[in-house]
Amino acid sequence: MQALDIAVLRGQFPALNQLVEGKTPIFFDGPGGAQVPHAVLTAMTDYLGRFNANLGGPFFSARATEQQALRARLAVAALLGAERAEEIVFGANFTTLTFALSRALAREWQAGDEIIVSALDHYSNVSSWQQAAADRGVVVHQARVDVTTGGLDYAHLFSLLGPKTRLVAVTAASNTTGTLVDIPRIADAVH
Repeated sequence: MQALDIAVLRGQFPALNQLVEGKTPIFFDGPGGAQVPHAVLTAMTDYLGRFNANLGGPFFSARATEQQALRARLAVAALLGAERAEEIVFGANFTTLTFALSRALAREWQAGDEIIVSALDHYSNVSSWQQAAADRGVVVHQARVDVTTGGLDYAHLFSLLGPKTRLVAVTAASNTTGTLVDIPRIADAVH
């Protein structure tokens, strides 16, 4: 990327165009939030100022909210290659969504069932499953990290699979090591 392109890109983000004690701040954004460009702020202000409403209501602002949510799902579905917009779920953050999903799936678990999580994962994809398992008397196994590659130790993960395995929760890309996980390989082994 050319220097001019970077300056134009930075110019879109108010957070990157301020001085703090005479210096431009640098942000290492994480799961708690990220800096947003003017276009996002404008869209949010427009929506909140004119249509802010719950889904499902009979009034114009609820219908506008439903249309906005659908447009967002369609855009994200296209970005991610999802087959249908209904495959896209929005929520406050990954931890909150995983917590809700873990509680929904855990309803079917029985004491003695087993789940597998990964030491490669962000804690939000581990703690929710551990808590749900504790509530239901389910055994939790954690697949190790391969210290030579920084990736998932597939042999260890596959050794943990058994007839009582009800769930395998792993990341597609580690936020700590940057390694990618071979999800199709794991899905084939699990099935």
